[in-house]
Amino acid sequence: MTQMRAPTWALVPLKASHHAKSRLAEVLDPRRRVQLFFALAGRVIRALRESDRIDAVGVVTSSREIASFARTLGAVPILQTIDVGMAPALELALHRLQAEHPARVLMLPGDLPLISEAAIEELFGAADASPNVVLAPDCHRDGTNALLCTPPLVISPHFGQRSFERHVAAAQAVSVAARVVEIDALALDLDCADDLEYLRLHGGDGSMDLLDERTVAAGG
Repeated sequence: MTQMRAPTWALVPLKASHHAKSRLAEVLDPRRRVQLFFALAGRVIRALRESDRIDAVGVVTSSREIASFARTLGAVPILQTIDVGMAPALELALHRLQAEHPARVLMLPGDLPLISEAAIEELFGAADASPNVVLAPDCHRDGTNALLCTPPLVISPHFGQRSFERHVAAAQAVSVAARVVEIDALALDLDCADDLEYLRLHGGDGSMDLLDERTVAAGG
């Protein structure tokens, strides 16, 4: 009998859309913030689904609207009762996933406008079969924009302020290799007006659908 390979999962936590991108309120009205939220989340989920490295994508959310959206993209909703923040949401999802016996889990936010299948491949290229943690920091080396854990519970997720430093420390505390990969396509997360302007100037043609008049307020 052929033994089945343990699956690799990706997890993306998403808040309810009415909470979307509140830090962009100075340049985007509520409707456009919601549009941008769904455009970004869709881009992240599609890139993960296209990767040969990933067997399943889970979307962690308390929103039935987001759960339905995830299903349309071939992702698996993992429902929580309330929005509890990125790290607790991922912790909950990791423990629920144990029934699937995943070999490794990739965790990342849903607002990476430059994400690509090639970037995901580069991240997985830094991992191996032994216990390890691979991190892609944000452009400020403060946050973590991708965290790949083998096995999934080798460390707990510490997303939030100074998460890059805390993830490295968590790996060191359990004597596990922490491999840091600087990947431009994973370095930008879209949180504030400066991020939007950076994307407008440096994102290239592939990002313009996120920044057209249907999404971004005039003069934003």
